[in-house]
Amino acid sequence: MLSPRRLCGTILLCCLLLACGCREKPAPPAPLDPAGVEIRVGVLSAERILVRMPGRVEIRPLAGGELLYRGELQGTVAAVCSGAGIELGGMVFSGAVRVAPLGDRAGEAGVDFAPGTGPRPQRLPTLYHRAGANFTVTAILDGAEASSYRGALELRADDGMVQAVNALDLQFYLLGVVGAEMPAYFEAEALAAQAIVSRTFALYNLERARSNGQSRVFRATTGFQVYKGFSAEARSTRQAVVETRGQALSWRGALFSSYFHSTCGGRTANANEALGVTAIAPLAGVACGGCAAGSFYRWDSRLASSGLEDVARRYLRKNSPEVSLGAIEELEVIERAADGRALYLRLRHSLGSFEWRADSFRLAVEARFPGTVRSTAFTSSKAESGEWVFSGSGFGHGVGLCQVGARGMAREGAGRREILQRYYPGSEWMKAY
Repeated sequence: MLSPRRLCGTILLCCLLLACGCREKPAPPAPLDPAGVEIRVGVLSAERILVRMPGRVEIRPLAGGELLYRGELQGTVAAVCSGAGIELGGMVFSGAVRVAPLGDRAGEAGVDFAPGTGPRPQRLPTLYHRAGANFTVTAILDGAEASSYRGALELRADDGMVQAVNALDLQFYLLGVVGAEMPAYFEAEALAAQAIVSRTFALYNLERARSNGQSRVFRATTGFQVYKGFSAEARSTRQAVVETRGQALSWRGALFSSYFHSTCGGRTANANEALGVTAIAPLAGVACGGCAAGSFYRWDSRLASSGLEDVARRYLRKNSPEVSLGAIEELEVIERAADGRALYLRLRHSLGSFEWRADSFRLAVEARFPGTVRSTAFTSSKAESGEWVFSGSGFGHGVGLCQVGARGMAREGAGRREILQRYYPGSEWMKAY
């Protein structure tokens, strides 16, 4: 017979096991229907790229044409330039190629292909490949810092460098953008607003590239939209992309460049003043009120005198190589926008002075010393130590959606439509697909 203490312990254990067994399983990820719109984004450029694409693939000329290869790429393979063509895993192709996973066609018969006569691939590391992604690439020969992506891989030789482009459906592209541009823990309505804005931005620029005959390969950085592929995906961001399928913003019946940024600092910027582009009504700037609790609502930073001189020399070398730079004496704002953001600076030095657009100055400093000049809403002074002291507000160019402000509005109960009407006044809802 069990003692009272042992009997209680047994009952407690059974209750715990029963509770664990009754725990609800997490719901499967929301199904994502493709948009039928292909996006191409550059993800890597290097003399040698390591590739891992599990399962069967097919390789075709990028310009179109007959099938070149169908089969498996065994483990990790290297892609290098071969004249104007590409060598991939010992197979030499005369031009740019597109490598696509076969998916549900994996049972199709293979196609014979004669490998190139060049050197066979070296022993290569096993790249960590994320389950669910279609391929993984890296330029680091030890396999570190590998990134996984959905869709197909395009490889092109360009002046001795292998250019790797990820081609995929717009909906899957957004999975890698929304979570890279906005933290996945932000409120659902803020994430939904970001998904709509990112979709609008991509569709507008794709349409513009087509009409102007420009490259349709987008950047994966802040110069366009940050895209991190499979690593940026999360259940919350996927839900935002699924729920807003096809939803976009328009003005006067057409898509527009729906800019966005991290933190406005109290008021969003006029697009003409901040970026030098036409300031249509949705991009004219509005009061925010939602980002006051953000980390970058107000900020202070310091930059060594040598750091500022380094940035200025690089700028002059590229834009005015005939100008010699002396010791920097003063950095003053000579023109500000109505909202207080700096428009033009004058840098005085021992050999003269020159003017500098404030947005160009900010980007130049941030490229070398991230987190120093987070926005153009700043003042500067020189400390006794010789350092330059910056005090400012906001993070980013300030145009369009304030992401932290969107979160603040969502926390107060605002929905995605209310958020987007706040930051893009006069815009209209449209179904793009």
